[in-house]
Amino acid sequence: MSTANDDGRPAAGTDDSGRDAGNEDGGRNGRENGRGTPSGDRAEDRAPGPEGEHAPGGSAGSNASAADRRLSTPSTALLGLFLLADVVFVCGALVTLWPVVLATVEPGAEPTATARWSPFGLGDWSLTADTAMLLAVVVCSALGSFVHAATSFATYVGNRRLYASWLWWYLLRAGIGVALALLVYLLLRGGLFAGSSGAGATNPYGFSGIAGLCGLFSKQATDKLREICDTLLSTTGDGDRDRRDGLAAARNGDPGTP
Repeated sequence: MSTANDDGRPAAGTDDSGRDAGNEDGGRNGRENGRGTPSGDRAEDRAPGPEGEHAPGGSAGSNASAADRRLSTPSTALLGLFLLADVVFVCGALVTLWPVVLATVEPGAEPTATARWSPFGLGDWSLTADTAMLLAVVVCSALGSFVHAATSFATYVGNRRLYASWLWWYLLRAGIGVALALLVYLLLRGGLFAGSSGAGATNPYGFSGIAGLCGLFSKQATDKLREICDTLLSTTGDGDRDRRDGLAAARNGDPGTP
């Protein structure tokens, strides 16, 4: 409701049309603070979603959604026990395998020399130098993969962000690291030590360290190998596009083919 002075002029706080300027400013400020939301609430006041995004609903729905996606407590405990058993097995295998590796790859050792290895009493294995090095690469890469998986597991459990969709990531982490380390080892042995005589001329500490890094940084190692292959195997032309049926593509109206 507008007010006026005795001489007919608008009262203070109103514009020429008689609207209350204070109410208009208050409504405009409310719209600005609400940032265009239907409820007029600020975006900062809305509840965060499961991944830290702001959800338009309240906090109850977003918290319920995050709880449904979270890995259950029994499954989390089983995964933690699996990782603990993994590191115990890997460290035990490395401790028993390392003397065998040093005995077979030491300088001056015969290429056909063998050594006995009995891991955890599970049989008596006769290992050559090449076999011992391959096993050392496998064990060290699995150890590096454990460091990566266990660090991620502890972080996300502590933040209550361990979701069930990532379960297979932890279960397959060691296998991915081992496979990548074996490929890198074969590439290094074939490229850098092609003229050497057997595994006796190699450095077990260096190869085992590289294998551990491959397991620990498997994603970065994969990206680097992809970059190297893209550089070495780069081709001119459009690749698969050049092998397409040009007549069929022209009938379909593809402008990129002749």
